[in-house]
Amino acid sequence: MTTESPENSDDGSGLSDEQRAAVFAAANASSTRSIALGTKQVRVPRKFIIWSIVAVLVLGFGGEVAQHFFETYGKAPKATVPTSPVIKGTPPSTLRTPTLISLQVFMGLKDIGTAVAPTFSLTNQLGHPWSLKSARGKVVVLAFYNSICNDICPVLGTEIRKASTELGVDASKVDFVIVNTDPNHTHISLDSPAIRVPALVDVPSLELLSGRVSTLNSVWSNYGVRVLVGAKRDEVSHNNVLYFISPLGNLAAYSSPFGTQNKAGLYSLGASSVNLYARAIAETADSLVR
Repeated sequence: MTTESPENSDDGSGLSDEQRAAVFAAANASSTRSIALGTKQVRVPRKFIIWSIVAVLVLGFGGEVAQHFFETYGKAPKATVPTSPVIKGTPPSTLRTPTLISLQVFMGLKDIGTAVAPTFSLTNQLGHPWSLKSARGKVVVLAFYNSICNDICPVLGTEIRKASTELGVDASKVDFVIVNTDPNHTHISLDSPAIRVPALVDVPSLELLSGRVSTLNSVWSNYGVRVLVGAKRDEVSHNNVLYFISPLGNLAAYSSPFGTQNKAGLYSLGASSVNLYARAIAETADSLVR
């Protein structure tokens, strides 16, 4: 089983905290591209900055983090404010991060604007109907992965669990919603691997959703999820997307979760990268809380 995602890599190595900090510092420095020596300003050529980042990332520390960074390099906002739309009257985030820009660069966060999120109704892990309209007034973090957890699930599921913990008391204002992407395994329950493997059973406001393939296909299409089925039952692939929906039901931003797939088809990501991505999810969701 494979997951279609440009961020996947066969190199499982990650960056040290020091190297990651250097990457983020370089990304933030690119907005000014100058350094001060005494009282004199010296312009730093853009190529110098780019090759400095290359030196940090490539010399023995490749992998999914490096590739993901280069896909998002240059797209970071110039101001240290959330790039996703903040609902009028939203209080400032109470969470603490290295810098919000760095987190957004790391997760590849991209603004959508104020488009209305396509509505849908599916069935959750308890057998109860759930609709996007029922979540109005709360932030929705919308994820997509397989119910049998043989794709990005172990990585993204863990990030969701940690993000919920990171949110603290505000976790009750955020719904974490996971839509099943496996047309061959549409039955779900509290014991589904999609919940059990990443230990999501105790996450408040968690919704694992599934339904008829025709209904699921409509949701996949509306949210740009491409699901491909191979000759064998477990040969299912899909691209990885993560959406942030505002309390007013608007699509605010999206990201592309990533991980490393080994030859057995299992996904993993270094603990520090998982923690950082989880913090980025929490920060982005918290910026939308009313």
